Amino acid sequence: MCLDQAREFVMEVTDKTRADVKGGTLIQYEGKLRLLEGAQVPKEHEEDFKSVKKFNVFNTNNLWISLPAIQRVVDENTLDMEIIVNPKQLDGGVNVVQLETAVGAAMKC
Repeated sequence: MCLDQAREFVMEVTDKTRADVKGGTLIQYEGKLRLLEGAQVPKEHEEDFKSVKKFNVFNTNNLWISLPAIQRVVDENTLDMEIIVNPKQLDGGVNVVQLETAVGAAMKC
């Protein structure tokens, strides 16, 4: 699909259901289509993020990416992988911070 239509990447999304509360959705941000992960949502907007009416697509974490496009952004040092701060509580009540990236969040169009 990428080669036939000159796409550098394709992200598979599906209709969001009420069960899809932790994963990502697509948003318009600064004029670009971006992936928004649940861990990036401020606490005061978590209920909005869970809404299937406000956010009606869900990222399946399936990506198809052109290998030459990956090589280009690595060579140009333009791959922008934002750090997602994800506070968690372990069994036993220990609070930790998980630092993660989402490859889909690096895709901006």
